[in-house]
Amino acid sequence: MLVQRVKTKIKELIEKKGMSIYEVAKKSDLTEACIRNWYTKRNYTPSLEAIEKICNTFNITEAELMLREDEELVSVSEEERDLLKGWLLLSDSQKKLVKMQIDAFLDL
Repeated sequence: MLVQRVKTKIKELIEKKGMSIYEVAKKSDLTEACIRNWYTKRNYTPSLEAIEKICNTFNITEAELMLREDEELVSVSEEERDLLKGWLLLSDSQKKLVKMQIDAFLDL
């Protein structure tokens, strides 16, 4: 579940950086009680504002915070993003033809 993964990752970041909950609260402009609730209250969900503040505190993006351990974040240019959007609109047979063309260009 995404919420639990985010809460776990926040806890891991705090431990990895060797920070106290007080330090994180002070740097992120959150209350200690807010952060402690992530540890103690099973159904307590961090707000989007709190997540943004935590990400700023640890100098990471929201996407990095939400990634699973087996995922990686890849930065793409606007041109690459446009290509991906186009790719997603192609039929399976069109994708196969494009893939064959790319393989030919790359001598694969």
